[in-house]
Amino acid sequence: MNIISKVLIVAPHPDDEIMGCSGLMQSLLKTGKEVFVVILTGGEGSHCGCCSISTSDLIKARRELAVKANTQVGISKDNLYFLHYQDGNIHYEYQDTEKLASLIKEVRPDSIFVPHRGEGWNDHLQARNIIQKLIENNSDIRLYEYCVWFWYYNTWSIDWKNAFILSMTKVEHTLKNQVIDTYILPKAPCGKPWSGVLPKIFIKAVRWNKELYFRIK
Repeated sequence: MNIISKVLIVAPHPDDEIMGCSGLMQSLLKTGKEVFVVILTGGEGSHCGCCSISTSDLIKARRELAVKANTQVGISKDNLYFLHYQDGNIHYEYQDTEKLASLIKEVRPDSIFVPHRGEGWNDHLQARNIIQKLIENNSDIRLYEYCVWFWYYNTWSIDWKNAFILSMTKVEHTLKNQVIDTYILPKAPCGKPWSGVLPKIFIKAVRWNKELYFRIK
């Protein structure tokens, strides 16, 4: 991947950036690149109707895990941003789209990574669509897709001609598994993980020692 100096990773929910891109983050940081992460929602949908805790407490807990996980990978707290789109209802017309546009102007990334078009969750698709609209007239920004729920829904449709496979070192892979655990092991008062109960086959897929990306712009 021909990435110059600054990369912005756009995550719909807290943990998507780690599931899909923590190997890439490590690789970029080792070579002196600057990596920024913006998480669009608080991830409050993970425990909707499950716990007696308030939505604000749930968001607070998930964002604390996000700070811990991204710091473990090497992302500076100054390079980690949280927006306030509603979990389960990300859309372009939401007021935070203006904040997202301002963030892109502030960071001035050379490359932006968004969830793959084959992701099965609407929030992931909308996050991708919002970024495409925001940078459609900016030819200086390269756009890439990364894979999270892609592995669960869409492995039969891979556009190999635009694909890039990142192979992690043993150290990078070990750290990726550690930061995945940072997200999925801590439990809410109900006894279920803050990130929600994720399918075992999904967790197995994102623990692969490689990451798959696609160039789309």
